[in-house]
Formats: sequence, C-alpha cells, structure tokens
Amino acid sequence: MRRWFLLLAGYSIIAVACQLGWLGNQWANQIDQWENLAPNKNAWLGTDHLGRDVLASIFQGCRMAMGIGGIAAFISLCLGTSAGLAAGWYGRRTDQVLVWLAGATTAIPGLLLALTLAFALGAGFWTLCLAIGFSSWVGVFRLVRIEVRRIRWEGYVGAAHAWGATWSHLWCKHILPQLAPLLKVQFGLLFIFAVKAEVILSFLGVGLVGQPSWGQMIADAWAWNDLGAGRWWRLTGATCAMAGLVLAVQQLCEVTVQRKRTASLRKA
Repeated sequence: MRRWFLLLAGYSIIAVACQLGWLGNQWANQIDQWENLAPNKNAWLGTDHLGRDVLASIFQGCRMAMGIGGIAAFISLCLGTSAGLAAGWYGRRTDQVLVWLAGATTAIPGLLLALTLAFALGAGFWTLCLAIGFSSWVGVFRLVRIEVRRIRWEGYVGAAHAWGATWSHLWCKHILPQLAPLLKVQFGLLFIFAVKAEVILSFLGVGLVGQPSWGQMIADAWAWNDLGAGRWWRLTGATCAMAGLVLAVQQLCEVTVQRKRTASLRKA
C-alpha cells in the first residue's frame, strides 16, 4: 500500500506545484526550431509539433486531471449520498421518485451522458466537472440507499429516536459514520471515472480548450501521426501519466475494501 500512497502523493505534489506556478509554467512556450525534438537534456520528454516541452504539458495535465477528478467525484458523491439518504430513510413516494430518476439517468451510458452535457454546456473546466459529476451519481445512490434502509431498523437507531434524537443527529452520529468506508471507496472509483472521462472528452474536442490536458495531448499525437513518424514520447508520456494515477487510486481502493472485509470478519 505504501508505494501506491507515495505515488498518489507525488501526483498531488505535482498538481499543487503547478497550481502555485512553481512547475510546468513553460508548457505553452513555442520555441522555434524545437519542433518534434526527441528527449534530450533540455527537454527530458522531447517537444511537440509546436516546440512545446512535453514534460511541462504532462505536469500541467496532472493538475487538470487531479482538479477535475476531485471536484467531479465530490459532486457525484454528494448527489448520490444525499439522494440515497433521502430515499432509504423516508421511503414511499420519495423513494419511488428518486429510484425513477436514477433509472432515467442510467438509461443513457455515463460517458455518453457526460459527453452530451459537456457539448450542451460548452467546453471548460467547470463544465467538465458538472457534466461528469451529474452523470455518475447513480451507483453511489443505490449503495447508500440499501445501507440506509438496513441501518434504519437497527435497535440502537430506534432507541436513539425514542429518546428524542432528531433526524439530523441520527444521520450524523449513527448513519454517516457507518457509511464512511463505503463512501471512501466510492470516491476513489468516481475519481477514476472522472479522470478517464476528462481524457476521453478532451480527446473528442469537448473538454478543455486552450488548457493542457492529457486527452488533448493524445488527440494532438493522433492528429499529427506521432507514432507513424516515430515520435513516441508525447503519446507515451500522457498515457503513462494517466495510467499511473488511475492505478494508484485503484490499488488504494482495493486495500481499503480488504481492510473493511477483514474488520467485518473479526467482528463476526
């Protein structure tokens, strides 16, 4: 687990450094006669067709991926958790309406829905966050709804309610703490989906415009036939950067699930 945590910490440090302007500022600099240079001592991962430093673009793409992944996952988690709490706790008509809304949302594949929303709202950072967040909340909703319906009838919840505990107190003190491990894993999975969706949407031209993105780098490599011309560094760099981030978060989610399972078996 430690190596995956350190890898994710490295991505986070790079993203913060880029946001503060300490790293990758030269990503947009176009240097004459530096077009399509192979990796060298001046540009460790070479340059692109405009003479821009590929490594600097990858660093800035990390900033965008971490930002969009975190914000979109947070939006999706809040939507799914709120709807799941309401449906599982109140039931009846509230449950029916929210279940219908979830079914209507899943009628369209998540990536296609995100593509439609991004196209309708226009390209941009916050547009991507909202589009991805609104298209990926259903899985969290279903899991939270099931857990809340189970916890609601536990004896200690009924006892606390009988002693005059308010609904907000029950949610904050008894239900959300039990949902915390589940929500932690779901946040990681939503983060992975958001990173992949951002790359795909940027590759298709409805993502980030005028900003560095791994998806845009892959699209440019495809458009300029980098692999056909033997220029492997731009496509390889962007792909490996994305794969490393996704793999680190995925492995940390699996470790969290295993620890939760072990703790449940010990209690049993």
